Amino acid sequence: MRLLIKNILSNGCVLGNVKKMNTTGEYVKANSSKELKRFYEARDITIKQIQELKKENKDMIDYLTIQELMVLDPNLEIEVKAFISEKMSAVDAVKKSMEKYKAGLSNSSSTYLQERILDIDDVTHRIANNLTSIYNSKEIHPYILSADNIYPSYLIANKDNILGIIVKNGGYTSHAAIMCRGWDIPLVVVDADFDEDETVVIDTGKGIVIRELDDAELNDYSNKVANRLSYDKRAVLHGDYLFLANVSSNEDLKRVLDYGFDGVGLYRTEMIFMNTDRPYTLEEQYQIYSDAVECMKDKSICFRTFDIGDDKKLSYLNASKKGIDNYKNNPMLFTQQVKAMLMANKYNNMRIMFPMIESNEEFIYLKNWVSRIALEDNLNIPKIGMMLETKEALNNIESFKLVDFISIGTNDLTSELYKLDRDNAIERLDEYKSDLVDRLKIVVNFCHKNNISLSICGELASVPSIANLFYRIGIKNLSVSPSSIRTLNSIYTDFINE
Repeated sequence: MRLLIKNILSNGCVLGNVKKMNTTGEYVKANSSKELKRFYEARDITIKQIQELKKENKDMIDYLTIQELMVLDPNLEIEVKAFISEKMSAVDAVKKSMEKYKAGLSNSSSTYLQERILDIDDVTHRIANNLTSIYNSKEIHPYILSADNIYPSYLIANKDNILGIIVKNGGYTSHAAIMCRGWDIPLVVVDADFDEDETVVIDTGKGIVIRELDDAELNDYSNKVANRLSYDKRAVLHGDYLFLANVSSNEDLKRVLDYGFDGVGLYRTEMIFMNTDRPYTLEEQYQIYSDAVECMKDKSICFRTFDIGDDKKLSYLNASKKGIDNYKNNPMLFTQQVKAMLMANKYNNMRIMFPMIESNEEFIYLKNWVSRIALEDNLNIPKIGMMLETKEALNNIESFKLVDFISIGTNDLTSELYKLDRDNAIERLDEYKSDLVDRLKIVVNFCHKNNISLSICGELASVPSIANLFYRIGIKNLSVSPSSIRTLNSIYTDFINE
């Protein structure tokens, strides 16, 4: 049986057995006694984590104590037990129980109680992560994931076991889609339900998902999958046009070199932070950044300071919105990250850029912060730039004369300019691409006039129809997922041969 793929978010061809997940991001379970046992295990792990954090972060004791009390609240245990007795999974039971708490607080007129809603979300996320770890502690064979939606935190924890993903909802510029393209995990939208452990094929080349395979199909796709990495993935000669890569971990850097990229245009450091349930120490961060710089010593590497918000959340970070507020609210986390980066800049091939900048004042504030950190330890200051991804920054582009470079983040910029969500930005491209290009011409002229390096690191850089227009207006540096190298080759070759 062949099912048409509604939307291809990441390309590939895989064969495997299905594992189903519910909307909370964990395996579907029904055994009440086992689910209750898992809840108690996750609760104990969570308490130990919070207690360790209190020892390491004296300035956060009050905040962490509130979390500890929430986890140990006997009413939480009563609510969770009740939901689990109704054959609900432990993760769903925790989330349902916490939603009841939030509903009560949201009706309060007290500002203090309203702010506790964020604490509840934090505790919920922490327990749910630990439950997922318990589920995944058993041996799991590689599988094709079937889910309504997929979240970055689950992907990060399970990417080594996931062959491909079939979802009912999702968009090309969602964080999950971006990560799947970076890891060569096919991700497709199909309007169908799948059975646990059934064998299926995802074939984006043909735009289909195949179920109920006969022996000939099974043999054919077994051979195709075994040879799927045999094709060439090297950058074509591209003159003074830079081919840059977007990465999320040091593991991605080998492909950056193997595929012939000129450097890293965007290193999403928040993805490193999402690998743990506690803040990395200065030494741990230094080792990660130092290894990355060492790997790319002959090429440039651009680290984006941690960008948290939307579906990217950290249980240990007090996040109110994306951008500068995250750094002001978590000064030690930002300071240690920047210091670790500066310490690692041994080949002077590093760049640092800030996300979600709205004004020149914000940029100068953060640049001065970096300068103070460098001055305290006599460290060299690398080139410092910004992501252009807010309407405010775009409208006031002439004020950013002190930036060393600008990287246009089309994902958030198009969302804000045209009131799109990340799920339909590509599908609606024809509606806004002419206006977007006209707006970016102003940025190109500004950067040229002020000798500021300009690139695009959003997902539109790998969409041929608009990437060609970027080249036409003078944006010569495109940064894409490593798996998009062949698309970038095609875009460049078609443009040069016009």
